Amino acid sequence: MVVWRQHDPEPPEEVRIRLHQLLAEVVEKHFIFEMRIDDNMRTIPTHYHAHARPKGGFYGHGTRRPTA
Repeated sequence: MVVWRQHDPEPPEEVRIRLHQLLAEVVEKHFIFEMRIDDNMRTIPTHYHAHARPKGGFYGHGTRRPTA
């Protein structure tokens, strides 16, 4: 999950793109699923945030990269 520090549900497009890029980098490093962005703000409507969800699913249980 990534959260914009501003108390605003509508960040500028360049901020939204950067937040999604950062989220994708974390998923690439730590997980093995192909992600989709879920930025439906269900319970915190005043603070922009986005979740990385597995494509075709809602949660990513069992999808962490093994540590070597």
